Amino acid sequence: MLLPALQPEAAAASSKQSEDNLILLEVRLGNQLLSDAVTGYEIGRDVYLPLGEVARLLTLAIRVTPGEGRASGYIISESRGFSLDVPGGVADIDGRHEELDRSQFKLQADEIYVASKLLSRWLPLDLELDMSSLALKVRPREQLPLQARLERRKHGSRPGSAYVDPGYPRLAAPYRLAGVPVIDQTLGLTAGNGGGRRQADASYTAYLTTDLLGMEAALYASSERYDAASRLRLTLGRHDPEAGLLGPLHARTALFGSVPLPGVSNISSSSPTGNGVVLSNRPLNQPTSFDRHTLQGALPPGWDVELYYNDALVGVRQSGPDGKYSFEDQPLAYGPNEFRLVFHGPLGQLRVERQNFLLEQSAVPRGALYYDVGAHRDGFGRKRAIAQFEWGLSDQLNAVAGWQRVPSFDGAERSYANLGLRGYWNSFIATADAARADDGGTLAQLGLKTRLGPVSVSASHARLDGFTSDFFHRTTDPVRSRDEVRADGVLGGGAQFFPLSLQLRHDRLASSTRNLEVQGRISAYRNGFALTNALRWQRLGVDELADGQFQVSRRVAGVGLTGQLQYLLSPETTLGGAAVSADYYLHSGYLLTFGLARSFKDRELRATGALNKSLGSYGLGINGYYSNRGEYGLGMQFFMAMGLEPRSGRMVTDAQPMANMGAASIRVFLDKDLNGIMDGADEAIPGAGFTVNGSYAAVRTDASGIAYLPRLLTHHYTDIALDRDTLEDPQWQPRTPGVRIVPRPGNVSQVEFAVNLTGEVDGTTYLYADGKRRAVGDLKLELVDASRKVVASMSSAADGYYVISGIFPGEYFLRVSPEQLKRLGLTDTGMHIITIGRDGTVLNARDLDVRAQDGPSLGFHPTL
Repeated sequence: MLLPALQPEAAAASSKQSEDNLILLEVRLGNQLLSDAVTGYEIGRDVYLPLGEVARLLTLAIRVTPGEGRASGYIISESRGFSLDVPGGVADIDGRHEELDRSQFKLQADEIYVASKLLSRWLPLDLELDMSSLALKVRPREQLPLQARLERRKHGSRPGSAYVDPGYPRLAAPYRLAGVPVIDQTLGLTAGNGGGRRQADASYTAYLTTDLLGMEAALYASSERYDAASRLRLTLGRHDPEAGLLGPLHARTALFGSVPLPGVSNISSSSPTGNGVVLSNRPLNQPTSFDRHTLQGALPPGWDVELYYNDALVGVRQSGPDGKYSFEDQPLAYGPNEFRLVFHGPLGQLRVERQNFLLEQSAVPRGALYYDVGAHRDGFGRKRAIAQFEWGLSDQLNAVAGWQRVPSFDGAERSYANLGLRGYWNSFIATADAARADDGGTLAQLGLKTRLGPVSVSASHARLDGFTSDFFHRTTDPVRSRDEVRADGVLGGGAQFFPLSLQLRHDRLASSTRNLEVQGRISAYRNGFALTNALRWQRLGVDELADGQFQVSRRVAGVGLTGQLQYLLSPETTLGGAAVSADYYLHSGYLLTFGLARSFKDRELRATGALNKSLGSYGLGINGYYSNRGEYGLGMQFFMAMGLEPRSGRMVTDAQPMANMGAASIRVFLDKDLNGIMDGADEAIPGAGFTVNGSYAAVRTDASGIAYLPRLLTHHYTDIALDRDTLEDPQWQPRTPGVRIVPRPGNVSQVEFAVNLTGEVDGTTYLYADGKRRAVGDLKLELVDASRKVVASMSSAADGYYVISGIFPGEYFLRVSPEQLKRLGLTDTGMHIITIGRDGTVLNARDLDVRAQDGPSLGFHPTL
């Protein structure tokens, strides 16, 4: 059945409805990251993907005309045609004629979205959607043009590192005295019967970020009806990846208020929150310490976050009373360390953040000094202070020194001094550390990290003499030596792989008693399920303990499942607790969730349920619970993130948190007066697209030439470029192809792309010799501006013909390269003065002659 043409009103309605299920996907081809932000729409049990974007990423010759709902081109070779007419309801794919099912398409103003199952059938590739990590894995059934290109480039390139710094100019974003904040806010209402009495409560939380007093400001506030003491935390400071803070200190981080403090191996754990001050010049894209990394950030009420390490599910955190999550001191292995944070909101929201480190590349450069200095009162009101330094003695050797004051178990404070060396040789990292406490206790440790095939291995041996700390408790029978071995790797390959981890710890006590602990973890992935089982066995003297935890997570289109089981194996076999929750997407963006939690010791069973609708601009949900103890309750939750688009003054709202991310407002215009500022007769350019760090962005400019680009990673370099293929006139070219910004929370970077109408010049190059004039190729031509800068160059074709396009308005000299003339023993017979007007001048037949140096002259030879 033929489909009726999509009317503008229907397209607008379709667009608004689809916003309910908007997701951003990472796209991978093997180990190659193609894009980290491709827009998709989760509808029912499938995800709808942008046809034009997928074709561009995979270098398929398919061109989309989204306003008309049509696409054309070919697949791999010109003999395999591709033609799509959504309003007409027909498609011709590789010689096959098909009538279309309208429900498998969503037409937007800038794209044609196609159900992934249909797209996989049309194109020679399998599309594997992993909703737990918001990743789209492309598995070609035959070689794509992109694969051939990547094969040519792969030599000398590290996997996943295809993006090369383009050298765009840095766009400054001055701090303001006071800015308009970005706010994540949650309102909750509950009523129920618990503990034999009825009660009702209301709560409100807000997380705000903005510029304040020339600094970044982050404020968290939480208030409950029956809790008079509202929770507040405020952080002020700055981050600068170029180490330009505090003059000679060259700091990259300077914060006060609520700040975290890093821990020190063998001495203390990290302290995630406390009021104080911290300074550091450690690079912002490196781990928080040498071989450990702490991941933390803002987390709205009701949210949870899963942590994956090298594809293994290692932990889950709920939002804390201070509106934060924290995974402290995660160990790092030799080789790749890939962390993935998967955030789940109570109203069905889902987002993913990633951090990647290569431990062997974290050495301090020769002559550089990294420091971390800070002090605060932790969440229990105890004083903590730290001063740690790392110095690059050479390219392969780093020195470590520091001091730390931390609270002890008896309530007193204890000071520690530490020294160490880090050696980086070939595929090994060797370490030597020593620490001394103020009571005279000492520790000395040697360590080694390396990689054996697919397995990362680390080993250490420590000797102690009266040394106590967070890791070595004060007892009547203290630890005298500790040996540790850890291995991390992956079994199998391809679609079947099993991340695993094994750790052994052996302690010898002062009484010669030996304590042994073995921890193991293995994960598996099958049919959208992520399964992890962790086991621990301890022998403490004559006592044995064995327990474990099993976790499961399944997030595929339309269906979600999470579960956890805790169990004890020794000294007795029993179950500790179990919890399972499931969610299911209904139509129009509604999400139905159900959960069960069982405490076997207390014999309590609690059931929960909720119906949520996570809209494009806000989230709203109704939830309830009931337990076999007669407790029950109902609640409602409303979430909205709010910000301001600075150019139009338009309020931006979202059901996803925005306060902890950066954003950019980008304007594209035709700069008719060539002053780089939109004024006078300049015209806005709608429909322009962009790339972010080499990946296509999911936004286009509106009728006023403005695009709002949200959710940018903060405090890291971000390169934004104008996608020239999205400009309707091929003679339009941006004066600056791209800019580099450093997004920060609560601030919208304002980027301008001035586009000029460019011109071109063509002609033929000739050689005059033996009294004859003939066309000659391979001559290098240069276009030189008034400042004698070469702005464009190219070589003429074999028949002497050349064309130089994309020339910005102005006056230039066109010449043959002087270096080439000298090398070949030739002289030129003149230069052309090229004038390109504002209307994009096209100059034809600008021929250039060269001759042998001992031949007759053909004319005057001007010089610059």
